[in-house]
Amino acid sequence: MNPSSRQRQRFLVVDDHEAILEGTVPALKRQYPDVEILTAQDRHTAHHLIEQFHPDLIVIDLSLPDHAYSTANPEVGIQWLESLMQNHIDLKPNILVVSTNIKPLVRLTPLINLYEGGFAAMDKSRPIREMLKLVDLSLRGSIALPLEVRSRPEFDRKWLEVLTLKFQYGLSDRAIRERMGIAERTLRNYWIRIQDALGIPDDPDRDVRVQIELAARKAGLIS
Repeated sequence: MNPSSRQRQRFLVVDDHEAILEGTVPALKRQYPDVEILTAQDRHTAHHLIEQFHPDLIVIDLSLPDHAYSTANPEVGIQWLESLMQNHIDLKPNILVVSTNIKPLVRLTPLINLYEGGFAAMDKSRPIREMLKLVDLSLRGSIALPLEVRSRPEFDRKWLEVLTLKFQYGLSDRAIRERMGIAERTLRNYWIRIQDALGIPDDPDRDVRVQIELAARKAGLIS
């Protein structure tokens, strides 16, 4: 859902540990004072909050109980994440995984790489400032995975098609969307991920598309 379609963004933080919620939620409130922050401590409650409020960002621990008072299990988080990415076709919430063991995400890497929302992950032992940086990346629609859960680096074929249509055929974004049969948000996310993959920083003094073209030609992605 487009955040501009309502007055206030919403974040959902899902973790069964009160201490984590008490650290994460205040940090998010300080960084994003205008955002409404919801919390849940089990998958069942979180699922209902997502259905009701359509949060822009979900911060989730992999090890979750399925219902209140049940035992936390990383398999619950993995299966729920898979369902979120596959079944919420219209919503596509941005996701940040913050967990003591993020290695099980390797199983979802192919799905994450195709996901049209933002997706980031970090170990719980990392500083709060790193979490806030990943929140920002996820909200941008970027993928940010630690080395231990990344798949073999590849430049997605759809990104290559975008580069070819733009810089070899000179098509506009609208024409690219029509040719590829994709939504405006999808193409916007492709551009963000192409920029990230090529290591191009945001610089107000430089045209990002020009920098993308130069970097793509240097890397041999387009001729």
